[in-house]
Amino acid sequence: MRLGKLHFQICPWVHDPVLWNGNLSASLIDSPHVDFLKLRIEKGKRQALKQLYNTRYCQMYEYWDWCEYGLGGRTPKYIKRKASNLLELFDSIRKRGFDKSSRVQVLDFPLWNSRGFSGGKHLLAPEIFHGHHRVACLYVLGIKKVGVDICQDIIEGSLKWVQRLNLRKGLRDDG
Repeated sequence: MRLGKLHFQICPWVHDPVLWNGNLSASLIDSPHVDFLKLRIEKGKRQALKQLYNTRYCQMYEYWDWCEYGLGGRTPKYIKRKASNLLELFDSIRKRGFDKSSRVQVLDFPLWNSRGFSGGKHLLAPEIFHGHHRVACLYVLGIKKVGVDICQDIIEGSLKWVQRLNLRKGLRDDG
């Protein structure tokens, strides 16, 4: 599947388009993840981590914590650990390549739409369900396509999806 077609999974009432360069769709291309990884390429790992707290990647975590009234546990230490993990993954893929057996899973229909939160045009498929960090790394490294498992949410409409979501691996799109 073409990476430029993929969208991040977003929660409609928490999504802040400012974090996606004003884009309501939460596309991979406009994501804070891609911006942060580009900073890593331009300035190096050490400088990217030094500038972390001035990035949209950090703002995204701070915003989510604010939406949870500060109870989300997204402290500066937590955010730095998440950023470090993303950079480690990026460096690993850069050095060793992408393990194609580690499939990215995308939903054929936006998760929140199946739960009655239509939210308009900004909830778009294909939506990354599992593997958004890997996909962001691949995109920044110039990879245009990746194999994905196209999945269906088989408990459509359930508000207990966190505990009960089952994905049925279905179609494969090997790029």
